[in-house]
Amino acid sequence: MSEQSDTTGKDQTSAKAGETLQPDEEHVTHHSITIDGHAWRYDATAGTITIDTETVRPAASIFYTAFTAVGESGEADIKRPVTFIFNGGPGSASTFLMMGSVGPKRINIPDAAPQPAAPYELSDNTDTLLPASDLVFVDAAGAGFSQIAEEAKKELWSVDGDVKGFSAFIRAWLSRHHRWNSPKYILGESYGTTRGAALAFRLQQDGVALNGLTLLSNILDYAFTFDTSDQYYIGYFPTYAAIAKYHGKAGQGIDMARHLQTARDFANGPLRQALWKGDRLGSDERALVSRRYAELTGLDERYVSDCNLRVMDDRFRKQLLRDEDSIVGRYDGRVRGLDMDRVSETETFVVDDNFLEPPYSSLANAYLRDDLGWQGRAERKSFAGFDWNSPEPGKGWTWWHQLPPRTLSSFGDKTPFPKVTPDLAAAISRLPTLKVLVCNGIYDLATPFGQTEYDIDHLGLAPSLRSNIAFTYYPAGHMVYTSTEGYHKFADDLKRFYASDTAGMPALNERTNQPARPEAD
Repeated sequence: MSEQSDTTGKDQTSAKAGETLQPDEEHVTHHSITIDGHAWRYDATAGTITIDTETVRPAASIFYTAFTAVGESGEADIKRPVTFIFNGGPGSASTFLMMGSVGPKRINIPDAAPQPAAPYELSDNTDTLLPASDLVFVDAAGAGFSQIAEEAKKELWSVDGDVKGFSAFIRAWLSRHHRWNSPKYILGESYGTTRGAALAFRLQQDGVALNGLTLLSNILDYAFTFDTSDQYYIGYFPTYAAIAKYHGKAGQGIDMARHLQTARDFANGPLRQALWKGDRLGSDERALVSRRYAELTGLDERYVSDCNLRVMDDRFRKQLLRDEDSIVGRYDGRVRGLDMDRVSETETFVVDDNFLEPPYSSLANAYLRDDLGWQGRAERKSFAGFDWNSPEPGKGWTWWHQLPPRTLSSFGDKTPFPKVTPDLAAAISRLPTLKVLVCNGIYDLATPFGQTEYDIDHLGLAPSLRSNIAFTYYPAGHMVYTSTEGYHKFADDLKRFYASDTAGMPALNERTNQPARPEAD
């Protein structure tokens, strides 16, 4: 049972907002959930906040869903932490994180398997993060139920404009709900880690210091994806090995941790050296490296050699289970599907994405409209409607990124692609109490954990700050919470993260191949 109430914000920035954008409003429902014998009362707020850009006012109406613990009096505790949570894309709604991870409700669907059609089931999530923090799930401008003014697309549909927009939303939400003095956290997934790292630094410039930052399924430097450099193949290799072992194609007789460490050592040793030699690589060494590559990944040795030791991730997904007429998922390599064209070198559809999108989208619409009472007429959109292939600002996504001051760069102070490792390093260096949890699914072929390890190793942090960052790993793919085991572990890791300060971060760190720390003077 739930009670409902409506409030309308009085801080509308322009009378013209109603002509193109939905006005600021909130719809509040009252709920409870029992966790470990304790009844938690909470308010669920489906609402919108209008934000401006430097040139457009109003620029966007940002939709959010907030879950706030309340006491017997029905009042929130402003001393509790608040966490702002978003998916990636870029331009994605918050559907997956809201319906599958740390919210007070969670979707119930089979793990790593084809999903049936509706109806779908929603149940109380006793692993919710709500006991540790109030939660605010945010839809990006133009996605979910968020709306965007046509003239604001040039700014908000860009790396830096998006970050400024999220900063504006967070500050407006803190003002509306009197939470400026609450501990503040961010949780971003996928491109949300790109946004999250840059946003941590942006918020500092805008007067907001974060207590903690959770980066789930990371992509912090797009350079390796744009030019498929040697690092591209090295970063992906441990994930290939993990998926091969899961499907019984490699790693027989040893546990996963040992298999992955062997894969890391091979990728950063013999494979890196062979790739570096390029056309100077001799035939004997090529054969030796190809053989070991095949042993660790389950691919055919001749195929590896024919690929010049450079196996693209889409080709790996196609080749691993070719003898079984199957392909594996991009977001979760545990998932397999039928191959519709055996002779094509790439798959005909992304199997796991097609399995998960319908149930999550359907249940998000039902939950927000029927349970939380959102009355907006607009259809909920999984992604903002920009053209991925258009280079024109306002029609496509603008990938340029302004680097923090004094970042070492031979390209000037801007990069034509997101590279936010300098932002993350600057945020930690300027706020040494900032703690960061880096979460990785070992079967994730969208954002491979080997590349994330490389990126974090190259932040350039002072030795005394490197322990601010802890790595955790999950027997799951990109959305680690879609795995039953991964979901429980993720929830437990987050609770320990929120309970820790930076001195306690090493106890959370699961990375076994951490670089050696210089001894203190």
